[in-house]
Amino acid sequence: MPRTFLFDVDGTLVFYPGIGRRALERAIFEEWGTPDALARTSFAGATDHGLVAGVAEGRPPGDVWERYVRYLEADMEALPDATPLPGVNALLDRLAASGARLGLLTGNLRVGARAKLGRPGLWARFDPSISAFGDDGMQRVQIAEAARARCGAGPLTVIGDASADAVAARHIGARVLLVNTGPQERHELEQCAADRLVEDFSATDDVCDWLLSRP
Repeated sequence: MPRTFLFDVDGTLVFYPGIGRRALERAIFEEWGTPDALARTSFAGATDHGLVAGVAEGRPPGDVWERYVRYLEADMEALPDATPLPGVNALLDRLAASGARLGLLTGNLRVGARAKLGRPGLWARFDPSISAFGDDGMQRVQIAEAARARCGAGPLTVIGDASADAVAARHIGARVLLVNTGPQERHELEQCAADRLVEDFSATDDVCDWLLSRP
């Protein structure tokens, strides 16, 4: 069975500071009238459903998600620059050339992940059939369980930028590579006991060789 690599989205493949927060806060305000609902909330390793549940206080979501997606897609279209993080394209090229399967493991709703990855041309590089999204659960470990079920029992590596990615990977018996390109501080990531921690993917050959040399 080929190796499978599951990537987080925000802070791992792309980084658009504030764009998802603004779209979601606007949607929440229009639905429930709560201003700056997520101002004190960390998005590191968060899930879309978990973020909204923390504000909803048991209320049904109504049109929150429809509004959120509309605002997110508009904001993505308006971005002057939507390039992937350093080394991402080269790393994906090498992994794909090796015959590996590439998927996503993210707290974003599937439609949100597509909006964020479609603009820089990354969405088509991943196989949705082995991916898991925020639609699959409120907690990241639930999303990881869905990913493992779709990927099967073969070798699996989770690649992310947050401690929650490491927890999810261990929960499903996967290796974990953390990259220090997200909002969490390096000293926090160092406490996660990841199999490896890198600053970014710019040393593409080194990162790829490490990924492909381990079961």
